[in-house]
Amino acid sequence: MKEELDKKLVKTFPLLYGDRQAPMQSTAMCWGFACGDGWFDIVWDISSKLEPLIQKFIDDNPVAPCGGCGCNKERHYGWKGWKPGKCLTIHVDPDSEEEPPNNYYACFCEGYRSPHPRASQVKEKFGGLRFYMTCGTDEIFNLIEETERLSYKTCENCGNPGKERDTSWIKTLCDACHESWDEIRSKRREEEWKSAT
Repeated sequence: MKEELDKKLVKTFPLLYGDRQAPMQSTAMCWGFACGDGWFDIVWDISSKLEPLIQKFIDDNPVAPCGGCGCNKERHYGWKGWKPGKCLTIHVDPDSEEEPPNNYYACFCEGYRSPHPRASQVKEKFGGLRFYMTCGTDEIFNLIEETERLSYKTCENCGNPGKERDTSWIKTLCDACHESWDEIRSKRREEEWKSAT
């Protein structure tokens, strides 16, 4: 997906795509939206439905445990503030045979991380959209399933009605994009090459 469309989604839906700039050790969203621009409208539509559900989850769980370390939110420095900091929890090691305080260890979480649902990867696979989440509710997963089904009827390149095609890769394309797929693909490679150099 084009960079400007990527940025628009991330800016408009900050809860859902909060991990967009996170390191690859924690999410696959670091690679962005790995699908064609033709699916932008379907991704936008599902995002606009998921963002309020995520906000409701946050509102219903104001002191949810940290998504990073699992400790209570209250154990993080400045937990009542806008951005709670490092975890201050001291744990007792249940496997240690040593006596206190030698069996204590500190939590090394750098900052409170809300455990709310987030997108962990959005990509094309086998001609369809895949929309993976860190967690979610039945309502969230039902919306995603419906969106993924819709992608098999929508051209990934232009957004017009399409169907699955075998182009050496399985792609969902309309008739026009399928006929000119080799030309479209070579143009994309040229653009990627120019932006990389």
